[in-house]
Amino acid sequence: MLSSKERIYYLLEAYISRQATATEESEFMDWILEAGEESALKDYVLDIWNQYKTEEDLSYVNWDQIYLRAMQQPVVSIDPGIKKIKWVRFAAAVTGLVVLAAGAYLYFTPRSQQAIATIDIKQKDIAPPSDNKAILTLANGTKIQLDSSGNGTLAVQGSIQIIKQATGEISYSGTSAGEVSYNTLNVPAGSKPISLTLSDGSKVWINVGSSLTYPTAFTGKERKVKITGEAYFEVAHKASIPFIVQHDELTVSVLGTHFNVNTYKDESTERITLLEGSVKVNQNALSELLKPGQQARISNNGNRAIKISNDVNMDEVMAWKNGKFMFGDNTDLGTIMRQITRWYNVEVVYEEQINQHFWGSISKDVNVSQVLKILEATGGVKFKIEGNKIMVMPTSH
Repeated sequence: MLSSKERIYYLLEAYISRQATATEESEFMDWILEAGEESALKDYVLDIWNQYKTEEDLSYVNWDQIYLRAMQQPVVSIDPGIKKIKWVRFAAAVTGLVVLAAGAYLYFTPRSQQAIATIDIKQKDIAPPSDNKAILTLANGTKIQLDSSGNGTLAVQGSIQIIKQATGEISYSGTSAGEVSYNTLNVPAGSKPISLTLSDGSKVWINVGSSLTYPTAFTGKERKVKITGEAYFEVAHKASIPFIVQHDELTVSVLGTHFNVNTYKDESTERITLLEGSVKVNQNALSELLKPGQQARISNNGNRAIKISNDVNMDEVMAWKNGKFMFGDNTDLGTIMRQITRWYNVEVVYEEQINQHFWGSISKDVNVSQVLKILEATGGVKFKIEGNKIMVMPTSH
């Protein structure tokens, strides 16, 4: 027999706040299984939200920990000491957790008197990238597949050695004694990002679906590289030789600093984010100087004005380098699916337009179905995996 509404209120709050005993947690899980997916649980969550919605903030919900609880671990962890998320998001997180627990893809098994959700491994799925599939193109046109090349010296160009480290990083050593030659490092979709140490000691992390063209050694009065896609730079300081990152008409000029450049063609804006030092952003005749914590945004819709934002979530900007999907306040579905497309190297097909927005983060080291389940948990969208294609549908279908 299903528990009373008041009892479910109590069990739900105890479960999410980690105050439930093993017996109470078991009772709650039994109720979920008995109630089924079409239960009134969402109404209960909505009622709870309505009771408390006048409060501005509650607790930060860590999607990684929610994922671990729903998929593998016996305990949900929500940090009550960090007040960053409104109740509407908390309610969505709770609803999502329960949908994950009660969904058709999961089943419960006892372990140490606690219920654990487990993935149905029979469903079709797409794994995250297991290695780096970057391609290094030398000045003479030779292409080196880095996932199949051994560690050590990959090539010698004049007096410059190109070395693949045991960590997978590519580095250049030596000094140029003649004509400068250019290499290109391309990181395709479905690959892990790659790090690169240039001949001047500057370090670059190149995101998936991106490329960097650079000289094997820097000579002359400037250090210039060309980018497509996204990369993070930690530039070695050389006061007399500026470091310039170029993408079409956009240039970013620095002496020594840490910054991220996002120039994906399928995004609505190009974004240059400064973490440390200072950079000068130039777009045709326009120019802006950034301070740490600021972001320059240039629209791809034809209006190429440079807009400066002081409200920047650095964790979100750098999530790709840190191995996470992280979606800031009110991130639209299209932005999320473009990240999924690059990371898993899949095609995304929309059956119709979906104006759904999300918030949260999850590790990239999970299968695509596990990311999609968390997105589905909000109740506004559902997905179907067909081979290498992800179908996106409204929940009404």
